[in-house]
Amino acid sequence: AKVSKNMVALMWWAAVFGTLGYGVWLATGLGLFLSSGSWFPFLVSAVCETGYFVTLVKGYSQGDLSLVYPISRGSAPIFAAVWSAVFLGEELPWLGYVGIGLMVAGVYVASQPVEQSRIKLEYSSIFRNNAVGWALASAVFISIYSVSDKVAVAATNPTVYNWWVFAGNAIFWAPIVWQRFRFKTNLDELRNSWWSVIATSVLMIGAYGLALGALALTSASYVVAGRGLSVIIGASLGSFLLRERFGVARIIGATLMVAGLGLMAFS
Repeated sequence: AKVSKNMVALMWWAAVFGTLGYGVWLATGLGLFLSSGSWFPFLVSAVCETGYFVTLVKGYSQGDLSLVYPISRGSAPIFAAVWSAVFLGEELPWLGYVGIGLMVAGVYVASQPVEQSRIKLEYSSIFRNNAVGWALASAVFISIYSVSDKVAVAATNPTVYNWWVFAGNAIFWAPIVWQRFRFKTNLDELRNSWWSVIATSVLMIGAYGLALGALALTSASYVVAGRGLSVIIGASLGSFLLRERFGVARIIGATLMVAGLGLMAFS
């Protein structure tokens, strides 16, 4: 997605092909049945997935990925903990909340420029940036669809529900992707980056399938916080594969995240 010319189109094509291929596989085994208890949370999730998609793209258009994505993922666990407590009655051990706090801190620290030899969070300059508002909005959507999906997988097999998530994305994202009749640019993205579309499709469905499986096993607050590790994993891959500098901020951020994850696991 990072190297694509049309990220919006690439993500949509990935959702479409993933829905088709994954659907064929499921139809020959588990089937595609969605339990009646999952319909309402699915619809809430589908709307919020679309909101996340729109706000994240808006954020990327007005700010750096290294600013927008960490704030989006790093803030989501805070909102998720609130929704889980209010709507699901989840009460975590105090070590669990400390772990979530460390995960959030780690994401924010890891988002600092790699050139810095010391950590200096300049909040005033960050919050004057419109991109931060979009990033925070996307975090709210992440937290809501995560809690909704937690409810949904209690009634429907996570492997089956995963198909509905991406089918919903393919349908609900379509008006955004194809607005103003952008046929040529969208088709060009598929033609020029078909291998990226397929790879992204497999990785997206595989990743969220694992997240849904985790939601069926533990609290939504923990799952949303744990997914924040994607920030440091992405930075690591960039360092090893793209020869990007890792930097002291990301080392400290990774340490905080691992510590937070450890507290969450043992609480």
